[in-house]
Amino acid sequence: MTMFSAPAKSDQGGSGSSGGSGGNGGKGNTKTATATATTATATSTAVTVPSDATSLITSTIWSGAGMESAAGTYKSVTGTLVVPNLQPAAGGAASGYYGGSAWVGLDGMTCGSALMAAGIDFQYLQGTVTAQVWTETYPNPGVNNALAVKPGDTLKLTVTATSSTTGTAVVDNVSSGQSVTVALTSPSPLCLANAEWVVEDFQDGGFLIPFADFGTITFTDASATTQSGSTVGPSAGHLINMVQSNEQFTTASSTGNSVTVEYLTSIPF
Repeated sequence: MTMFSAPAKSDQGGSGSSGGSGGNGGKGNTKTATATATTATATSTAVTVPSDATSLITSTIWSGAGMESAAGTYKSVTGTLVVPNLQPAAGGAASGYYGGSAWVGLDGMTCGSALMAAGIDFQYLQGTVTAQVWTETYPNPGVNNALAVKPGDTLKLTVTATSSTTGTAVVDNVSSGQSVTVALTSPSPLCLANAEWVVEDFQDGGFLIPFADFGTITFTDASATTQSGSTVGPSAGHLINMVQSNEQFTTASSTGNSVTVEYLTSIPF
């Protein structure tokens, strides 16, 4: 994941300034990111964040939604997704290698020094599609988990901070009835200023891999819990579109309790 400047296993960029409260995303409040192109593992600070809390932003590696609030705001983040089946990148050979990741996390957007996340990598290799569960406390590398997942499985991802440096990640495979809980320790203090739901073009050996055609990934039952115990939804945060080489790869939208990322195209290098 890579940090935001837009993060999920890690790709460090420049961080933006912290904004105002994320607010409460009420049901029926739908937003769609329609901006044209301008600008695995979770990477912290993969986008540059505007000063207000809800503007559309673009990233070379992230797409989805991110909440931006004062430090010490958030305690946990959760979302449920279906592990995607994959096609090669648009125009790519069926014999090639493509992939991506999807995750939920705390910090990594305006808080560029730390990120606590849980998610999956998904990979297409010569017609075979696989998925791998991982957790991460950036700037440490992601750690793979043995929980079995496959395309079509429904996964609930939850990350909870128990202090500024400790937390837990729970990955529940709703389809199989199996789950795993991982204790997390962050090498850098969390700001607890961000909560995110992200699809990412992850790195392998320091290079971005060709981004797979995942169709659509939707985080349902998406919410963040604050330190005071209130629940906020993603529609009050930033939408993030992925843009590489002046080509818009994804479009993101959100409602009061969901975040949807739609694949548009990618470069099958």
